[in-house]
Amino acid sequence: MRRVKCMTCLLAALLMSAALAPAEARRDARSDRLETPRQEGISLDEAVARVRRETGGHVLSAQAREERGGTTYRIKVLLPNGTMRVISVDAASGETN
Repeated sequence: MRRVKCMTCLLAALLMSAALAPAEARRDARSDRLETPRQEGISLDEAVARVRRETGGHVLSAQAREERGGTTYRIKVLLPNGTMRVISVDAASGETN
């Protein structure tokens, strides 16, 4: 019983600490640079949320790339039917390709 209580407290503490981490401080998995907030367009977090909502899938990875003079978000998602798809989102307009 004591072990269950300890694990529950530990899980609650981990969930609270993850919720309190600001988006600007989250690190990209493939680089050591901090994610910077965007002044116009959409952020990487917003693009991920949009792709998750529109596809109903599970996001496997997301990264920002500088392409053709602008930023493009590359989001890899596992769709409900089991297929994997890579979706590009333009950071300035929010349009998907």
